[in-house]
Amino acid sequence: MFEELQQKKGFWSHKGPSGDIVLSTRVRLARNIPSLNFPHRQSRTEFSLIRSIIERFAAESIFRDNVRILEVHALADDDRRFLRERNLITSELETAQYGIAVVDSEEEFVIMVNEEDHFRIQVIEPGFQLMKAYQLADRVDNELNRFVAYAYSNEFGYLTACPSNIGTALKASVMLHLPLISLANIVLDAVKLLREKKIDIKGVVGEGTDTVGNIFIIANQTSLGVSEVDIIERVDEAARILIDMEDERRDAILGNSGLAVENLVWRSYGVLKYSRSVSYIESINHLSHMRLGIVLSCIKNIDLYKINDLMVNMQWSHLQRIAGKVFISVEECDVFRAEYLKQVLEQ
Repeated sequence: MFEELQQKKGFWSHKGPSGDIVLSTRVRLARNIPSLNFPHRQSRTEFSLIRSIIERFAAESIFRDNVRILEVHALADDDRRFLRERNLITSELETAQYGIAVVDSEEEFVIMVNEEDHFRIQVIEPGFQLMKAYQLADRVDNELNRFVAYAYSNEFGYLTACPSNIGTALKASVMLHLPLISLANIVLDAVKLLREKKIDIKGVVGEGTDTVGNIFIIANQTSLGVSEVDIIERVDEAARILIDMEDERRDAILGNSGLAVENLVWRSYGVLKYSRSVSYIESINHLSHMRLGIVLSCIKNIDLYKINDLMVNMQWSHLQRIAGKVFISVEECDVFRAEYLKQVLEQ
């Protein structure tokens, strides 16, 4: 199964709307069973009940021919890490005591069982496709609801493990590559603007806007007191603001010849093509610069989505599977990463 996943192209390899800036769109719906402990306090008997529900869904739902059940808690550590690196599961499900993932064969959706909530329906689409992602998540949600009643309050909406998720229990997010906003040091301006609109923006590592590869994620702050459509529209508007800001910086760069940016791009290309050892963070930062170079047509012979693939394949578990061996040290992984980068960039 894991060999099949590795050979299959993920969402990041497919072209989507505004794909030069927007890497992916994600929609997540949290659902729970009434009168049942949340995962962090769950007994084996309660887990058996949830498992029986999800087995019925996999066997009898309209998706029955296209889903498989993965007993995440029973997998080897590296297999769980591979699924998390591929964004099929979260770090919370990776370490869950009784974790299951119901995975669509085309990776169009995943139902994470016993992550933070009993069920988390996740849909990720390439590029900027919020409404499409929501519509599929809603369809999966309606189908799952045929097999289980949800914990719901007329006053508060859907009840969740974390109070910040009650209401629609919808989290809509967009992942954006914003190198020029980062280089211009106007990220904090974007943060202030979006938070006034009740939208969070954060980097992909660390706290706040700390990030790797100039990649940022925006998402709605709350889901209580607003409809699903309201949330989608708010996040959509916020993403368009950032897309416009990045586009404006491109125009400014092109208008001023962009020698400094071209130098940055080609230095990164040289590092990735000729280094003997490259760390994960270093590789992602340099791939980010190369991605910018492709968008600005500084680099003309490399496809944008090859860079997207590399950004995913630079991770530990993916590299081990490509190498066909278990790394015994970080240094060994860094050396193989450099060799693999050189090989792919020369193709």
